[in-house]
Amino acid sequence: MKARHSGVFDLSLFVAALILWIIGIFVVYSATYINVTGPLAGLYKSQIMWVVMGIIVVVMAVSIPGKFFFNSSYVFYGLSILLLLYATAKGVDAKGASRWIAIGGMRMQPSEFAKIGLLLALARFLSQNEISLVNWRSLIFPAMIIGVPFLLVLKQPDLGTAMVFCILSIPMFFWAGMSLLEIFFLCSPVMSVALSAVPLVIAFGAHKSGAGFAGTIPWGLFFLSLTAVLYYTKPPRFIIVAVIALNLVAATVTNVIWGTVLRDYQKMRVISFLNPEADAAGAGYQVIQSMVAIGSASVFGKGYLQGSQSRLSYLPEQHTDFIFSVFGEQFGLVGCTLILSIYLFLVIRALSTVQHIRNRFTNLVVIGGSTVLAFHAFINAAMVMGLMPVVGVPFPFLSYGGSFVLTVSILLGLILNARTSSQDF
Repeated sequence: MKARHSGVFDLSLFVAALILWIIGIFVVYSATYINVTGPLAGLYKSQIMWVVMGIIVVVMAVSIPGKFFFNSSYVFYGLSILLLLYATAKGVDAKGASRWIAIGGMRMQPSEFAKIGLLLALARFLSQNEISLVNWRSLIFPAMIIGVPFLLVLKQPDLGTAMVFCILSIPMFFWAGMSLLEIFFLCSPVMSVALSAVPLVIAFGAHKSGAGFAGTIPWGLFFLSLTAVLYYTKPPRFIIVAVIALNLVAATVTNVIWGTVLRDYQKMRVISFLNPEADAAGAGYQVIQSMVAIGSASVFGKGYLQGSQSRLSYLPEQHTDFIFSVFGEQFGLVGCTLILSIYLFLVIRALSTVQHIRNRFTNLVVIGGSTVLAFHAFINAAMVMGLMPVVGVPFPFLSYGGSFVLTVSILLGLILNARTSSQDF
């Protein structure tokens, strides 16, 4: 179906992003200004440069015809996979992960750009094909599109980014025609993995060999609920068999995942989410210091450049993953509410774009791009407040990072392009 071309630049969406970027520069400065020497010295200057480059990227993306992204979607995806393979083979190691590749005097993170490649490739496929659990063959190619970068990034390891690959696909599947019930069945094995890990988490944290019967209750209740839903909704028999079998397999292999895939520091992150004091000097340290920073800020905060946790460098990664803690300590509940309100407006405004465009590919890109932005902000805010495990997901527009800034810029440019550029293809 041909698109309705409005040709109107969404100034309010761009201004909201620009405000967040400017605030981010000041917060990065407040998180690093005490470092007069070393790698963190003058980091805000680099952030200014990245933001300027990001704005240029937005302008370029808005200026390009929408058909170009459709025609080049699989090319972008292929290039992102090649970069991930290169990072896996010859990437620069840092903090136990091979996530970066060196280009000239700079480092880039291919997993960030893989979000764009995956988004475009998945949007193109879903715009041309119907998917459903009834026709299970229709899910093979989307599963491959998601699975390849997911496994490559998980190997780095980068659990947070790997999660983004899966999360962005769920609203896109729904928009492409899959029902909520089908999505529930599709996601149920992941829920089984998470819930069946509860006894392992308890045992690891308590240094016991087993967690006993109580630890199996969460998964048992979920499995009974799942069985009841299958009974009352009566999907085709092969779906019933497949869903039950996959959930049983998922619960069974959790022991393997916990024992051989997850590293001890990743296990302790989950433990620390449930009880940060279990490893207060290790995995729980970040969460404890972050909660102290935000909790001590009260309503109006301690004032700009007056945050003790950040000024004394108690917060690890305070210019990247824990930038929201730095902001929260300085500006308190009022400041955090303002930031999240601006961000909520940005996401809602981005999603409203689909009301003006009738091009299926473009709408899927907007849905997926908005999901990435919303997921990053939600997970990061919940993470720094101790409501989610620490998974290394930065806060869009605020966190420092060249690759991440450019990725966010491309996402923003694609969303703005939906209204501005002709979508008649």
